[in-house]
Amino acid sequence: MNHRKLAIMRLMDSRRKFTARELAERFQVSIRTIQRDLDALQSMGFPLYTEVGVHGGYQVLPNRLLPPSSFIRARR
Repeated sequence: MNHRKLAIMRLMDSRRKFTARELAERFQVSIRTIQRDLDALQSMGFPLYTEVGVHGGYQVLPNRLLPPSSFIRARR
């Protein structure tokens, strides 16, 4: 996972709703790049909800639980 996707995850925790345009401007990338990042986060299990329309946007589901992370223990 790259730095931008981690930053998007942190930003989503700080706000209720955001648009792809807001994220694109914040990270200085295209809207399509943000949409690909959000799709990737969703496929990894990050609980996003999309609301369409004039007042729509993306938000993280309330009462969410992130999927467990797997860590590989280094052998000595």
